Amino acid sequence: MSTDFSPELQSYGGWIAAAAIQQQDLFNEVVGPDSLQADLDARTLGGERGVLRGISLLGSFSELDRTWLWGWANPGFGPDAPAVASTLAIREFGERHGIGEFTAESPDLSGFEQPAQAAITLAITAGSVLGGRGVWSTAINEGRGHVYLHVADEQLPQAGFDAIATPRLLMTAISVFPADHRQVVRGYFHHFGLQYDEGQDAIRGTAPNGNPVVVQFDELGRVGNISVQGKP
Repeated sequence: MSTDFSPELQSYGGWIAAAAIQQQDLFNEVVGPDSLQADLDARTLGGERGVLRGISLLGSFSELDRTWLWGWANPGFGPDAPAVASTLAIREFGERHGIGEFTAESPDLSGFEQPAQAAITLAITAGSVLGGRGVWSTAINEGRGHVYLHVADEQLPQAGFDAIATPRLLMTAISVFPADHRQVVRGYFHHFGLQYDEGQDAIRGTAPNGNPVVVQFDELGRVGNISVQGKP
Protein backbone atom coordinates (compact mmCIF):
# COMPACT_ATOMS: atom_id res chain seq x y z
CA MET A 1 0.00 0.00 0.00
CA SER A 2 1.49 3.31 -1.09
CA THR A 3 1.05 6.52 0.87
CA ASP A 4 2.08 8.77 -2.02
CA PHE A 5 2.43 8.80 -5.77
CA SER A 6 5.50 7.29 -7.39
CA PRO A 7 8.53 9.53 -8.05
CA GLU A 8 7.80 9.24 -11.78
CA LEU A 9 4.24 10.52 -11.40
CA GLN A 10 5.38 13.24 -9.02
CA SER A 11 7.94 14.42 -11.57
CA TYR A 12 5.42 14.54 -14.41
CA GLY A 13 2.71 15.94 -12.15
CA GLY A 14 4.97 18.71 -10.94
CA TRP A 15 5.82 19.61 -14.53
CA ILE A 16 2.18 20.10 -15.59
CA ALA A 17 0.48 20.96 -12.29
CA ALA A 18 0.33 24.76 -12.32
CA ALA A 19 -0.98 25.01 -15.89
CA ALA A 20 -3.38 22.10 -15.34
CA ILE A 21 -4.80 23.72 -12.21
CA GLN A 22 -5.35 26.97 -14.09
CA GLN A 23 -7.09 25.17 -16.97
CA GLN A 24 -9.28 23.20 -14.56
CA ASP A 25 -10.25 26.39 -12.71
CA LEU A 26 -11.30 27.95 -16.02
CA PHE A 27 -13.22 24.82 -17.00
CA ASN A 28 -15.10 24.81 -13.69
CA GLU A 29 -15.94 28.49 -14.09
CA VAL A 30 -17.27 28.12 -17.64
CA VAL A 31 -19.13 24.83 -17.22
CA GLY A 32 -20.53 25.86 -13.84
CA PRO A 33 -22.36 23.76 -11.26
CA ASP A 34 -25.23 22.79 -13.56
CA SER A 35 -26.45 19.20 -13.61
CA LEU A 36 -25.10 17.46 -16.72
CA GLN A 37 -25.92 14.19 -18.43
CA ALA A 38 -23.19 12.08 -20.00
CA ASP A 39 -23.72 9.90 -23.07
CA LEU A 40 -20.62 7.75 -23.32
CA ASP A 41 -21.65 6.19 -26.64
CA ALA A 42 -22.08 9.61 -28.27
CA ARG A 43 -19.20 11.03 -26.19
CA THR A 44 -21.27 14.05 -25.14
CA LEU A 45 -22.01 15.91 -21.94
CA GLY A 46 -25.29 17.80 -22.08
CA GLY A 47 -27.02 20.36 -19.90
CA GLU A 48 -29.05 23.57 -19.96
CA ARG A 49 -26.14 25.51 -21.46
CA GLY A 50 -25.72 23.15 -24.40
CA VAL A 51 -23.78 20.05 -25.34
CA LEU A 52 -20.07 19.42 -24.89
CA ARG A 53 -18.45 16.92 -27.21
CA GLY A 54 -15.31 14.83 -27.24
CA ILE A 55 -15.63 13.38 -23.75
CA SER A 56 -13.61 10.36 -22.66
CA LEU A 57 -13.95 8.08 -19.65
CA LEU A 58 -10.77 8.42 -17.60
CA GLY A 59 -11.81 6.18 -14.74
CA SER A 60 -13.67 5.93 -11.47
CA PHE A 61 -12.93 6.03 -7.76
CA SER A 62 -14.57 3.78 -5.18
CA GLU A 63 -15.24 5.19 -1.72
CA LEU A 64 -15.62 1.61 -0.46
CA ASP A 65 -12.15 0.20 -1.10
CA ARG A 66 -10.58 3.54 -2.08
CA THR A 67 -9.17 2.34 -5.36
CA TRP A 68 -9.07 3.92 -8.79
CA LEU A 69 -10.20 1.92 -11.84
CA TRP A 70 -9.15 3.04 -15.32
CA GLY A 71 -11.88 3.07 -17.95
CA TRP A 72 -9.90 0.69 -20.17
CA ALA A 73 -9.78 -1.82 -17.28
CA ASN A 74 -13.48 -1.53 -16.43
CA PRO A 75 -15.21 -4.74 -17.61
CA GLY A 76 -18.33 -2.71 -18.36
CA PHE A 77 -16.48 -0.75 -21.05
CA GLY A 78 -13.10 -2.09 -22.12
CA PRO A 79 -10.40 -0.48 -24.27
CA ASP A 80 -12.46 -0.48 -27.48
CA ALA A 81 -15.44 1.45 -26.11
CA PRO A 82 -15.96 4.80 -27.93
CA ALA A 83 -15.35 6.89 -24.81
CA VAL A 84 -12.34 4.84 -23.69
CA ALA A 85 -10.19 4.29 -26.79
CA SER A 86 -8.63 7.76 -26.69
CA THR A 87 -7.49 7.27 -23.09
CA LEU A 88 -5.17 4.43 -24.07
CA ALA A 89 -2.69 7.21 -24.85
CA ILE A 90 -2.40 7.70 -21.08
CA ARG A 91 -1.44 4.07 -20.54
CA GLU A 92 1.06 4.25 -23.40
CA PHE A 93 2.52 7.44 -21.92
CA GLY A 94 2.87 5.65 -18.59
CA GLU A 95 4.66 2.74 -20.25
CA ARG A 96 7.15 5.06 -21.96
CA HIS A 97 7.88 7.08 -18.83
CA GLY A 98 7.64 4.39 -16.16
CA ILE A 99 4.55 5.86 -14.47
CA GLY A 100 3.01 2.83 -12.80
CA GLU A 101 -0.19 4.60 -11.80
CA PHE A 102 -1.00 5.07 -15.50
CA THR A 103 -0.45 1.39 -16.36
CA ALA A 104 -1.87 -0.51 -13.37
CA GLU A 105 -5.51 -1.45 -13.90
CA SER A 106 -6.61 -0.35 -10.43
CA PRO A 107 -4.16 1.78 -8.41
CA ASP A 108 -4.72 1.49 -4.65
CA LEU A 109 -5.19 4.94 -3.09
CA SER A 110 -6.25 3.71 0.35
CA GLY A 111 -2.89 4.57 1.91
CA PHE A 112 -3.16 8.26 1.03
CA GLU A 113 -4.16 10.70 3.75
CA GLN A 114 -7.02 11.88 1.51
CA PRO A 115 -7.78 9.11 -1.03
CA ALA A 116 -10.62 10.99 -2.72
CA GLN A 117 -8.38 14.01 -3.29
CA ALA A 118 -5.67 11.70 -4.62
CA ALA A 119 -8.20 10.42 -7.17
CA ILE A 120 -8.93 13.97 -8.34
CA THR A 121 -5.20 14.65 -8.64
CA LEU A 122 -4.70 11.44 -10.61
CA ALA A 123 -7.58 12.28 -12.96
CA ILE A 124 -6.41 15.82 -13.73
CA THR A 125 -2.78 14.74 -14.12
CA ALA A 126 -3.74 11.92 -16.47
CA GLY A 127 -6.09 14.19 -18.39
CA SER A 128 -3.21 16.54 -19.15
CA VAL A 129 -1.65 13.81 -21.30
CA LEU A 130 -4.64 14.17 -23.63
CA GLY A 131 -4.65 17.97 -23.61
CA GLY A 132 -8.25 19.08 -23.80
CA ARG A 133 -10.12 21.54 -21.66
CA GLY A 134 -10.75 19.92 -18.28
CA VAL A 135 -12.09 17.05 -16.19
CA TRP A 136 -15.70 16.65 -15.08
CA SER A 137 -16.85 14.30 -12.34
CA THR A 138 -20.07 13.14 -10.76
CA ALA A 139 -21.14 10.75 -8.02
CA ILE A 140 -22.08 7.18 -8.94
CA ASN A 141 -23.40 4.11 -7.12
CA GLU A 142 -25.53 6.18 -4.72
CA GLY A 143 -22.56 8.28 -3.68
CA ARG A 144 -20.22 5.37 -3.07
CA GLY A 145 -17.92 6.50 -5.84
CA HIS A 146 -17.15 9.08 -8.50
CA VAL A 147 -16.59 8.85 -12.24
CA TYR A 148 -14.16 11.17 -14.04
CA LEU A 149 -14.57 12.30 -17.64
CA HIS A 150 -12.06 14.17 -19.77
CA VAL A 151 -13.55 16.93 -21.96
CA ALA A 152 -11.78 17.88 -25.19
CA ASP A 153 -14.43 20.16 -26.74
CA GLU A 154 -12.55 23.03 -28.39
CA GLN A 155 -15.50 25.40 -28.00
CA LEU A 156 -14.37 25.71 -24.39
CA PRO A 157 -11.65 28.32 -23.73
CA GLN A 158 -8.00 27.52 -23.13
CA ALA A 159 -6.25 29.34 -20.30
CA GLY A 160 -3.49 31.80 -21.15
CA PHE A 161 -0.66 33.18 -19.05
CA ASP A 162 -2.04 35.19 -16.13
CA ALA A 163 0.50 37.34 -14.31
CA ILE A 164 -1.75 37.99 -11.32
CA ALA A 165 -2.59 34.32 -10.86
CA THR A 166 0.99 33.08 -11.30
CA PRO A 167 2.08 33.12 -7.62
CA ARG A 168 -1.11 31.36 -6.50
CA LEU A 169 -0.90 28.76 -9.25
CA LEU A 170 2.73 27.93 -8.53
CA MET A 171 2.21 27.63 -4.78
CA THR A 172 -0.93 25.52 -5.20
CA ALA A 173 0.90 23.22 -7.61
CA ILE A 174 3.78 22.88 -5.16
CA SER A 175 1.34 21.94 -2.40
CA VAL A 176 0.07 19.09 -4.60
CA PHE A 177 3.48 17.95 -5.90
CA PRO A 178 6.06 19.22 -3.37
CA ALA A 179 8.96 16.90 -4.26
CA ASP A 180 10.71 19.31 -6.66
CA HIS A 181 9.76 22.98 -6.55
CA ARG A 182 11.98 23.82 -9.51
CA GLN A 183 10.24 21.21 -11.65
CA VAL A 184 6.91 22.94 -11.01
CA VAL A 185 8.29 26.31 -12.09
CA ARG A 186 10.09 24.93 -15.15
CA GLY A 187 6.96 23.14 -16.34
CA TYR A 188 4.78 26.21 -15.90
CA PHE A 189 7.19 28.45 -17.80
CA HIS A 190 7.58 25.84 -20.54
CA HIS A 191 3.81 25.44 -20.95
CA PHE A 192 3.39 29.12 -21.79
CA GLY A 193 6.57 29.36 -23.84
CA LEU A 194 8.34 31.71 -21.43
CA GLN A 195 12.06 32.08 -22.01
CA TYR A 196 13.90 31.55 -18.73
CA ASP A 197 17.33 31.24 -17.16
CA GLU A 198 17.98 29.03 -14.17
CA GLY A 199 20.50 29.97 -11.51
CA GLN A 200 21.42 28.61 -8.10
CA ASP A 201 19.08 30.96 -6.26
CA ALA A 202 16.33 31.69 -8.79
CA ILE A 203 14.61 30.94 -12.08
CA ARG A 204 14.14 34.13 -14.06
CA GLY A 205 11.64 34.18 -16.89
CA THR A 206 10.09 36.70 -19.25
CA ALA A 207 6.31 37.03 -19.47
CA PRO A 208 4.63 37.36 -22.90
CA ASN A 209 4.41 41.14 -22.39
CA GLY A 210 8.15 41.34 -21.70
CA ASN A 211 7.95 41.79 -17.94
CA PRO A 212 10.25 39.71 -15.72
CA VAL A 213 8.96 36.79 -13.66
CA VAL A 214 11.38 35.78 -10.90
CA VAL A 215 11.00 32.76 -8.62
CA GLN A 216 13.57 32.63 -5.82
CA PHE A 217 14.60 29.51 -3.89
CA ASP A 218 16.16 28.91 -0.50
CA GLU A 219 19.18 26.68 0.16
CA LEU A 220 16.92 23.60 0.27
CA GLY A 221 15.43 24.28 -3.15
CA ARG A 222 12.10 25.51 -1.83
CA VAL A 223 10.30 28.49 -3.34
CA GLY A 224 10.91 31.54 -1.20
CA ASN A 225 9.52 34.46 -3.18
CA ILE A 226 7.67 34.92 -6.47
CA SER A 227 7.92 38.29 -8.19
CA VAL A 228 5.87 39.13 -11.28
CA GLN A 229 6.75 42.69 -12.18
CA GLY A 230 4.41 44.97 -14.04
CA LYS A 231 1.24 43.16 -12.96
CA PRO A 232 -1.86 45.26 -13.69
